[in-house]
Amino acid sequence: MGLTTFLVRRAVTFVPTLLGVLLITYLIAYAVPTDPVRAWVGEKLMNPERLQEIREKYRFDRPWYEQFAFLVSELLSGRLEDPVRQRNVFTELFYRFPITVEVALIGFIFLVLIGIPLGVLAAVKKDSFIDFFVRIFALTGSSLPAFVLYYFLILGFFVYTHTTYLAGIPYPTQTCRDWIGSLPTTYPYVGNFISAIGSVPMFGAAMCGEWFVVADTFKRLYLPGLALGLLNGGFIARIVRNSLLDALGSEYVLFAKARGLKKLRIWRHVLKNAMIPVVTVLGINFGGLLSGAVIAETVFNIPGMGRYMYDSITRLNFPAIIAATFLFAIIYIVTNLVVDILYAAIDPRIRY
Repeated sequence: MGLTTFLVRRAVTFVPTLLGVLLITYLIAYAVPTDPVRAWVGEKLMNPERLQEIREKYRFDRPWYEQFAFLVSELLSGRLEDPVRQRNVFTELFYRFPITVEVALIGFIFLVLIGIPLGVLAAVKKDSFIDFFVRIFALTGSSLPAFVLYYFLILGFFVYTHTTYLAGIPYPTQTCRDWIGSLPTTYPYVGNFISAIGSVPMFGAAMCGEWFVVADTFKRLYLPGLALGLLNGGFIARIVRNSLLDALGSEYVLFAKARGLKKLRIWRHVLKNAMIPVVTVLGINFGGLLSGAVIAETVFNIPGMGRYMYDSITRLNFPAIIAATFLFAIIYIVTNLVVDILYAAIDPRIRY
């Protein structure tokens, strides 16, 4: 089976996966025993006529399957409106997505810098103090509630040492933003792609040479990034350690040693075979970070998609929940597709 056939077979599962995720999410939200329309309008504006108008608009006066069909059709047509903010849901999500991308990238950098070196050290120093430390670190990261770590880091880095800020997202200057916004007109073919990349504040600032914005972004977001890396870095280290030990114990390694191959060449083959499960876990983690670290963005007051999802859940904002879930599902599917492509590139046997 070729790579193209392999990818087409994977892509066929996209539509049922998306619809299934949306349906399950909606049924869970629908099962909550309360009136979501009252939560949208609020106690002070609880006018009976206004309530009935919103119920009819979002089909809450009809059976659940008609409500679900209406929300999905409005979502796919791009007309779905956030009833709380009175704006299109995609406008809200796309405004927050670049901020979540910044948090995800910084968190992923810390995740890789913490997890992979510790995993390699634990494999090389098997059953030593370093190996024992990595095991404890992984267990602590898996067991410790996320918000506890976040508040301890805030206490240490913000309250006591004053080495970070907890408010505000740095943006490029207006001149820079105007230039990035004009790229689709100036360069019809690649301008949209470049403009989309430039919508991420620190990328746009880098394009304009405003490196002080990039530095300020890292200064403000390194703490949530470090927190995300600490929570998941131990688990990544354990995956790297176990994968390396399995590869080092394989027969082809013993054969390579018997032939007298150099250690550097042996390790090159070992790392290539050991990276397959690591790529899976890293891909899933990055997809999760791109979907918005809900607790991290809420605790650190970051106006990203995770914070938007949290606010939507607390207000039973069905349209926003459905739209955010739709975008999260697409992110996960695309991330898994990229992981599958990397799989096929690393080990061609996976295509069959």
